[in-house]
Amino acid sequence: MFFLAPKFWRQNSLLSRALLPASWGYEYISRWYGKRIKTHKVSVPVICVGNLVMGGAGKTPTVIALVDILKKAGHNPHILSRGYGAVVKDSIKVDLKKHTYLQVGDEALLLAEKAITWAGEDRVLSAKLAISHGASVIIMDDGLQNYSLHKDISLLIVDTLQGFGNGKVFPAGPLRESPQRGVRKAAIVIAIGNGELPKGIPHATRAYMRASDKVNPRPVIAFAGLGYPEKFNRTLQDYEFDVKRFIPFPDHHPYTIPELERLVKIASRRKIDLMTTAKDFLRIPEYFKKKVSVFNVRLEFDEPEKLDDLVTNKLNAEFGKIVNIK
Repeated sequence: MFFLAPKFWRQNSLLSRALLPASWGYEYISRWYGKRIKTHKVSVPVICVGNLVMGGAGKTPTVIALVDILKKAGHNPHILSRGYGAVVKDSIKVDLKKHTYLQVGDEALLLAEKAITWAGEDRVLSAKLAISHGASVIIMDDGLQNYSLHKDISLLIVDTLQGFGNGKVFPAGPLRESPQRGVRKAAIVIAIGNGELPKGIPHATRAYMRASDKVNPRPVIAFAGLGYPEKFNRTLQDYEFDVKRFIPFPDHHPYTIPELERLVKIASRRKIDLMTTAKDFLRIPEYFKKKVSVFNVRLEFDEPEKLDDLVTNKLNAEFGKIVNIK
């Protein structure tokens, strides 16, 4: 399901209050389901990167940053991706030369550029396949609400620009579960951005989205299909791009030829560049890719030693001296 977050998710509106009984039902069913799922523990450490809101909060850049940390330690990290919106449901090893976003999902393709990635709904099967192919550590992307695979470390990602909206659980608001439940699962909270943390979120370390390429500020027409597309618009403005028009699309939106023709026409009429995110670029038909610029980002930690120490101490305590990050 691809959708744009409704505006009432950011407001304590009459509609959100009317949907509260449905939210209580959603939470009850989630807890009931979670208690009945058998949790499997595998033979290598599992690090989970998750969030509390529907849509993106910065999980993918965090996973990529973790890959770099673990590779520097001499590890062979493999990534598990759910393959959101993918046609293929079985656990498969993502092949950048063979697979498309329609088969394995856009996030899986992006992550596979950094480390071996397994896409599939069955996280336990994906983990077992990863181990059989030499994984020494597994990074589970978007798994905080998944109970099938035991997590040794869980990182909770909070985007301080997006926050928690109106603070209510789906469908009355954007939350997948209450902040209290989510925080209890996390070994550390990573707050992305300069904004204040929502109430009830303690002990966070800060991280920031930085441009990973040389920046050339200029007038652009920008578009994005993300969980919170306005974040991309804000990022471009922070880097002094003159965003003449910003067009939001639903999260994981599969761009069609008529849509791209319209976007190219808008940019051509004004004689300025058309710009999007790396994740959106993967969902653009090949013919149009030469007509679209990409703004690449990376995650930069305020206190990188906090995450390094967490990974080192926690995994060494659980599995013996298997990592040496410093």
